[in-house]
Amino acid sequence: MVGSIIEFLKSPKTGPYPLFEAAVAASRNPIFYRDFEVPDTFDGRFDALLLHLWPIFRAIEKEEKLGQGLYDLTFKRMELALRETGVGDLAVGKQVRAMMQAFYGRLSTYTVCTNESQWREALRRNLYGTIKREDFSVPDGVVRYAIRLSQINMPLDDIKAGKFTYPAP
Repeated sequence: MVGSIIEFLKSPKTGPYPLFEAAVAASRNPIFYRDFEVPDTFDGRFDALLLHLWPIFRAIEKEEKLGQGLYDLTFKRMELALRETGVGDLAVGKQVRAMMQAFYGRLSTYTVCTNESQWREALRRNLYGTIKREDFSVPDGVVRYAIRLSQINMPLDDIKAGKFTYPAP
C-alpha cells in the first residue's frame, strides 16, 4: 500500500495522470455537494468522479493505451481509497469489481443521453442513486452541467498532452 501512495505522489505529468487529477479536482468542487446535493459519501464522490471521467474516456476512446492507462489508474486509486477507509483485504476485490461494473454502466448510460430528460433520469439513477426520498428531484444546475460536459470538444492532441478543461458548474 505504501508503494501505491509513493507511486501516485511521483505521478508523471503526462499520460493518464494529469487527466485523472483534472477529473478528481473537478469532481471535488464543493458546489456539487453543497448546491447540487450530491451525497458527500464515498459512493457520491465516486459517482461524481465517474461523471467527470466520462467525457475524457469518450474523447480518447480510440487511444487504446491512454484509455487503458486511465482505467488502470482509476481503479488503483479506488482500491487505495477503499483500503484507506478500512475495507478489509477480502472485501476490496469484491468492492472494486462492483465499482468496475458501475463504471461501465455509467459510461454507457451517459453516452446515449441526448436531451435534458434523459440526463435527468440518468443522473437520478446514478449520481443520486443512494437518495431514496420520494420528493427528491435532480437539481436543474447539475443537469445543465452534465449537458455541457457532453458538449466538450477539445483537440485530441491537447487531451493526450494531459490538458482537459471542464466547464464551470
